[in-house]
Amino acid sequence: MAGKRQHYLPRLLQRGFLVASSGGGERTWLHRPGADARLVSIRDVGVADWFYSRKSLDGTPTLDDAITDIERDLGASVGALRATAPGSPIDAGEAARVVVHLVMRTAHLRQVMSAGTATVVAEIESMLTHPERLGAWLGLTGTALHPAVYDSIRESAADLVTSGIPAAFSERLITFLVRELGDRLMEQAVPMLGTIVPQLLEGLAVKVCDAHNSILAVSPQGNAWVAALTAFDWTVVAYDDLILPDAVALVREADGPLMPVLFTSAADARAVVMPLSTSKMLVGLSAGHGPIDLSDFNSQAAASCEAFFIGAKPFDKGRLNALIGSACATAIQQAISAAVSEADAARSTTSNAAIAPAPIRLTQQDFSFSVRLYGFGDEIVAKEYGAVLQKVVGGLAGEMPLHELDGFTLAIDYSGALASLDRGDPDLPPAASDALSYGVGVAKSVTVIRDGARKEHLVIAAGLAEMWLSPKTEICATGLHMLVKMLTGVAYTTRYANAWTAKFTPDTMGRELHSAVATAPLSYWTARQAAFVSPNEAEAFATLVIDGLDFAARELAVERTRIPESGDITNAMMRAMECVNAVIHQAANWLGHRDGLPEGLVFAGNDLPGRLKARGLDQWIELFGRDLARCYGADGSLNLDVVTNLSQHVERIFWTLGIYCWPDGDHIRCKVSEHFFIPQHLF
Repeated sequence: MAGKRQHYLPRLLQRGFLVASSGGGERTWLHRPGADARLVSIRDVGVADWFYSRKSLDGTPTLDDAITDIERDLGASVGALRATAPGSPIDAGEAARVVVHLVMRTAHLRQVMSAGTATVVAEIESMLTHPERLGAWLGLTGTALHPAVYDSIRESAADLVTSGIPAAFSERLITFLVRELGDRLMEQAVPMLGTIVPQLLEGLAVKVCDAHNSILAVSPQGNAWVAALTAFDWTVVAYDDLILPDAVALVREADGPLMPVLFTSAADARAVVMPLSTSKMLVGLSAGHGPIDLSDFNSQAAASCEAFFIGAKPFDKGRLNALIGSACATAIQQAISAAVSEADAARSTTSNAAIAPAPIRLTQQDFSFSVRLYGFGDEIVAKEYGAVLQKVVGGLAGEMPLHELDGFTLAIDYSGALASLDRGDPDLPPAASDALSYGVGVAKSVTVIRDGARKEHLVIAAGLAEMWLSPKTEICATGLHMLVKMLTGVAYTTRYANAWTAKFTPDTMGRELHSAVATAPLSYWTARQAAFVSPNEAEAFATLVIDGLDFAARELAVERTRIPESGDITNAMMRAMECVNAVIHQAANWLGHRDGLPEGLVFAGNDLPGRLKARGLDQWIELFGRDLARCYGADGSLNLDVVTNLSQHVERIFWTLGIYCWPDGDHIRCKVSEHFFIPQHLF
């Protein structure tokens, strides 16, 4: 592994899956979603530049060096396991150490990145010849520009004052454009930035990163997984045509399906399997667990992959690559099918008399929720939908906090159901749909108070609920996707409840504009979590972004004609905030959905940046996506500093609509113009 190219899926494990005759080279068949298998060298599989650590400047051992040392012993261990006769007992401690090391280094790839640098001279040379690196140092790939860049922007803004452009506005405009169009600017500006580079590199020689904190640094004795798996009985089992998933090993809870090891806890694991080669599997079983059936291993392993698997032959005929990343979606779909079957069985043995259903209450392990039909259905229908919701909520509750779910109202009269919902507090206003005139409301989460505690009640149009029971896969998946997305929204409010108790300290512009982008982090997070259910839902989000921009342009055109008579832009600004909020919300949905799908997967709606190019927003949406992703730390925590600055994206959409704002002391000034800002015309 030592060197620039560092394998997170070590070749010592890949060698068990080589093509029998590959002309003297070490090659394997690489399978990715949406593509045919390719015969590649294992040196190009599961590898990235400086993935664990960069080269040490002073000879101090790096994380990469440490892993390399471990693998000198690990190679011998894996070789010995492969040579073990099937059925022979394996030393439990050794098996546990091998499995946990290989799994942990794969599962925590992004947490062990190094930020070391080379010498000052090498850095200067590299930056001046690589625009992307210089852009990173300038802050173009982060949330804040380098101070030297800000100084240069302020000087440029001051020069524009004589042209009648307020410095406060031009500073914001230039700053945002530098971030949005950074890649293009770097390509053109690298030869001219020599005066800024010395400031950036000042003191660089002493700014070498400290040693990494990584789970790989934890000793085997201190790792809970090693301790738990050491109690298993281990052996080697013979089987033909096994694949190696990028998850490396899979685990089973009780009699459930195989899943990636880190999808469960060490205490709940009952069986662990790790392919050693195309013909041998390392198997660990807890006390009392019977033999494991490997007949469906390849399918379950492919479904548990995040990005790829390898094998000694192509598996295109079986289309295993189409299963990559589908494990969660399959599990929930099976739960839905089971619920529908149970409901159908109940219907077939029960009277069809139309009786107005009373709300029913369903119980999970540590909470319960209600299901109410509003304006339609009978007791049979209520139980049918209740069975579906019980299965879905139960399937998700093990992965996310849903105990603040109050219940569901499924309604023919969606608006009436919202207005009549008992919110549990007379000071809370009646709920209403947030849909603008070009859309139709179908689902909303409403905050209610129950026994003094805050809860979330989901109101869903009956038409959407009916999709859950559709025999057509695509229709069912679309309805299920919306349901899962709403439930992850409930989990989001619980997970990040403490974050909102922090003091919100936006600048003058943020104080006025943040409401239009306030829900974007939620939209992004829930869309990312629910993407696996129906990948092609991105097309709906993309269409809503385009429709929202068209609607905003029409609405602002109308408001613009009223300004000369009234002399007031208040109504125009209020309408602009409503329209931009809708665009921002759907853009966040699309971005979260894209980021929630496996890298390289082709899906309907992935052409949104191209569709935005004519409006000059193709680079903007990519920047917005980067900023939304940065709202969440590597540990999943919410970064309120990033969230606070998202209001800059409201300004950016305003410019497209001909609205220009800038701070003026404790207030903001705005101008509604007929001149629209399209930055692509700058190039």
